[in-house]
Amino acid sequence: MRGEYWHAAFWLLVIGSWVLGVAYGRWGGDGGFFVDISQAVRVPSPLELGEWWQPLAYFTLTVLATFVLAQLFFGVGAAVFLFSRGVYDGVLIAQLERTVGGWSFPNIPANEFWMVLFIVLILAVNLPLCLWAAHLGTRRATYMWYRLRGKPLKPEVGAGPITTLLLILAASVAAGLVGAFLISYT
Repeated sequence: MRGEYWHAAFWLLVIGSWVLGVAYGRWGGDGGFFVDISQAVRVPSPLELGEWWQPLAYFTLTVLATFVLAQLFFGVGAAVFLFSRGVYDGVLIAQLERTVGGWSFPNIPANEFWMVLFIVLILAVNLPLCLWAAHLGTRRATYMWYRLRGKPLKPEVGAGPITTLLLILAASVAAGLVGAFLISYT
């Protein structure tokens, strides 16, 4: 298969497994087992966090964990862990709907407002960074597969995902700092 096709197939695997996880979490059942697995690649709800520094750690480590776990079984780990993350994100989306649905415009509770902003930060910043890290992890897994099969590769092919991961981690640290600010008001 050509490189462009692999690139598109990895995006389909990553995004498709997360979307299936959200659908399963919302309409398929409670997803208890998958919610437990998702602890490795998700940021907990603001109600589960107690210290101001925890968002910084979770935002950074979830991206790193997603990258590493996506390489398991030559990319199959990405589908499993992102499906599990999708199941948990379905719970977060439902929590967001319930919270915002109970608001009346002039009377918005301040602590709920900060909680909603934190959940939006998870879904709008951390989730895309995790999806991107999973895509890089699956690419790296196929490069490893090529090397195990003895196919020659250029050295920059294997190093490309690592340098991009460093940029993703920097963005995650910045989002974690914003999350730490938000969690102090929740």
